[in-house]
This record gives sequence, structure tokens and C-alpha cells, in this order.
Amino acid sequence: MSIGVGLVAYNISEKYIKRLSKSLEELDLKYKVVVDNSPSDNKRLSFVENGWEYIHRPENPGFGNSHNLIFDLHGSEANFHLVINPDIKFTSDAVNELRKFMENNSIAGAVAPAVHYPNGDFQELRKLLPSPYGWFLRRFRRGSKRLERYNQQFELRMAPKDGIFQYPYMSGCFMLLRSEVLKEIGFFDDNIFMYGEDTDLSRRLWINGTPPHYYGRVSIIHDFAKGSHTSKKLLWIAIRSTLYYFNKWGWLDSERKKINNDCLKQFSVKK
Repeated sequence: MSIGVGLVAYNISEKYIKRLSKSLEELDLKYKVVVDNSPSDNKRLSFVENGWEYIHRPENPGFGNSHNLIFDLHGSEANFHLVINPDIKFTSDAVNELRKFMENNSIAGAVAPAVHYPNGDFQELRKLLPSPYGWFLRRFRRGSKRLERYNQQFELRMAPKDGIFQYPYMSGCFMLLRSEVLKEIGFFDDNIFMYGEDTDLSRRLWINGTPPHYYGRVSIIHDFAKGSHTSKKLLWIAIRSTLYYFNKWGWLDSERKKINNDCLKQFSVKK
């Protein structure tokens, strides 16, 4: 079954273009498209030379909106659509194993691998749906004992790192998605400029009965800059996206509690 790839870029370095292209070069892809939201198209030649279809959108309508454009143009050409960030590194074997998992598990609307930092440390990207209280802790109380207690469950730290299970909040850095499901439920919410679009999509996949799956038998490398923790502009974007998400799904949100409990039951844990 076939795969296509979508990438959204903003002022990324030549290093990332070359590294990402190398990660993809041994895969038989139906399409490999980048939407560059940078003010300048000075990376056009580099992308084209590395085999990418290049689309320049200097008006920068947002991360999710640009990914939606790629899928609208090409999503019907492949069975699976791979969303990737520029700052990742992986092997073709990892992607092919994830594809085989999706082929053999029709209930899975999406799958993501284990993710590590370049130094080998594990990234805690397997999560429950966030609450307003939890979001506040993670944004403004980093390093606190209260946050550490919250993260024990929120980041599913009880789950085996090499395991396979369903979870309701997958990271947008690497998502292998079933194209026919995206056509059914829609892709990213255009109202979210950046940050939180992966939470919203993961939730809709779960509600649809085609939940995201974690597949820890393969892994990728993710540099993970966490720009919203260092840039005031990106912090404000993250806050606006969070307010939109909680306004959309509810601040008290009993459905969130049920979804999270259903996830935790896989590990015999009650929330």
C-alpha cells in the first residue's frame, strides 16, 4: 500500500532539508510535497534538487492550513499520508514497518513510533488529552513537583516504551495517517494556526473509532526545539490555540475524562 509525504517549512536550514530528504530517499513515494511558509523562497532550489514538489506561501496561513493544502491536492494518490517535521531523522525500514502495522490493523487511523532526542533520551510524546489545569502546569510550572505528579499519567509513563497501544494525543512531528479516514473526518482544523492541531486531530480520530496507535518497536530522532517556550511570539500563538481548543471541546469536558480513562484501562490504571 502506498505512502505520500507532506512537510510544512518555515525558514529551515539546508542541513534539515538534506537530512530529511536522505531519510526519505529509499522509500517508493506517491508524492513528496513541501509547503514553504517562509517570507522568501530562497530554499526552493534546494528542495527541488532533493526531489520535493515545492509550494511557496509567503502569506503563511498556518501549519495546519498548509498541511491541508497538500492533502487536498494529493491525498487521493496514496493509502497513507505521512506528516513530518523538518527536524527529524529516520530510516526507510522504520516507515515500512509502520506501514505494515497499518495494513494489518484496520482499526488504526494513525500510528507513531517511539521518538528520541539526538543523545538517545526518550521523548515523552505519548499523552492523554490535556485539561486546562494540566496545560497551565506544563506551560508555567515547569520543574515543580506538582507537574511531575501530573505528568506521570498525562505522559503515560507507565506504558512500555517498546509497546503497542492506543492513545488519544499523538505528536505532529511524525504521523502516519490513513488517507481514507482523513477524507471521512477531515484533516487539521484551519482555525488553529499552530500548536494543538495534533491534539484536535488525535481526539477526532479516537472519537471516530479509528484511534491513533503507538508502535514502540521502531524509533526516530527528533531535535525538538520547543520554540514556544523561548519565543514570546510563539508563546502567544500557543495560548491562542489552547483557548480555541478548550472553547471547542469544553473546559470541563466530561468526554475528555472518559477518553483518558479508556486509554488508561490498557495499563490497568484509573484516572
